[in-house]
Amino acid sequence: MSFMRTSHHHSIARMTDSISPRHLRSKPLHREIELDFIRGIAILMVVDFHTSGSPFRPLFLWLGYSDHIGVLGVDIFFVLSGFLVGGLLMKEWKVRRGIDGKRFLIRRGFKIWPQYYFYLGIMLLTGHRTLSFLWGNLLNIQNYVGGVAHTWSLAIEEHCYLLLTLCMVIAARRKASVRGLFWFLFAVCALEIPFRYWLVTHGHLVFLPTHARLDSIGDGVLLAMLFHFAPERFDRLRSFTWFWLLCLIVGLFVYRGRFDSRFVLAQQHDAATLIAISTLLLLYRPIREGRSHNWIYRFVAWIGVYSYGIYLWHPSVVEPTEAFFARHPVVPFWVSTILVRSAEIGIGVLTTRLCEIPALRLRDRLFPRRVDTPVGPPALEEAPDAAAAHL
Repeated sequence: MSFMRTSHHHSIARMTDSISPRHLRSKPLHREIELDFIRGIAILMVVDFHTSGSPFRPLFLWLGYSDHIGVLGVDIFFVLSGFLVGGLLMKEWKVRRGIDGKRFLIRRGFKIWPQYYFYLGIMLLTGHRTLSFLWGNLLNIQNYVGGVAHTWSLAIEEHCYLLLTLCMVIAARRKASVRGLFWFLFAVCALEIPFRYWLVTHGHLVFLPTHARLDSIGDGVLLAMLFHFAPERFDRLRSFTWFWLLCLIVGLFVYRGRFDSRFVLAQQHDAATLIAISTLLLLYRPIREGRSHNWIYRFVAWIGVYSYGIYLWHPSVVEPTEAFFARHPVVPFWVSTILVRSAEIGIGVLTTRLCEIPALRLRDRLFPRRVDTPVGPPALEEAPDAAAAHL
């Protein structure tokens, strides 16, 4: 695979010297509504999956699935997370000639930990959980030792952030080529597939452990590498609309898991990853000047902005709200469904504004971002030495 070479190196050094982290701190953070829309779809799928009164569950059972398939929203989050978090690291490598791993992890901590540990604190204070139950959560290893059930995916993401940062720091310090790093990550993702089948054959779990789920986030990172270092290839890949639509259909068919009962979980994971990649490439169309979206699209994207808070807190309101409406059956089902969803989304919006947004403002004052956004055109041109990152 050949990656693009960039031009205009004669003006690059002057631009990189003149634009500092303070400039980036003062520059408004740009959000792409298309990515927020994908987040919104993913979180709505997960929220509906965790709600026992979902109107879609009978439909999925009728279609032949063993259960509600909203759990696929987690896999969409994984691929999207790899694309965005990997994109931040790739762009930093591209424009800064190196990776500040410590700053990156601190900034991720400001994004994830305040609301996460606030949530755990509320669980302890209200008596819903004990410290002996939450110790795995406190150490972010709950997907191995147990803890709050729905937070297993957060542990996987944290582990992958650490591994990816370590990998990128080593690659940057050794001045590795993008080609070499790309094929290394590609090999890791590819080998994960037979490794997962080996785990299933020997009776090991493959749904929760990080070592069996690396490829979903890794595939997102590979897409981020193409986006930043071979944009023409990424655009060409994304343009195969009918191919990705076919992959989506095939993935949904395979996800039914009726081929080999011994390998059903591994098959479903492979199908879920294919579905997530197809969803990202089908729905992500970088914004163009003059494009507009209808109010439904913008509303789903608005939900996506608060997806982390909604994901973290929504199970806490499902049981009490559903119990309330069970005691008051005079309320029509469609009304109770809307009210339950509103409560689940509302708690995420509230806690995000109370915890996450102030923490992010403090983060940007103490640890300014080194690049502007994980996607879109960079605020900085590439540094001269970054040519080594292109082949």
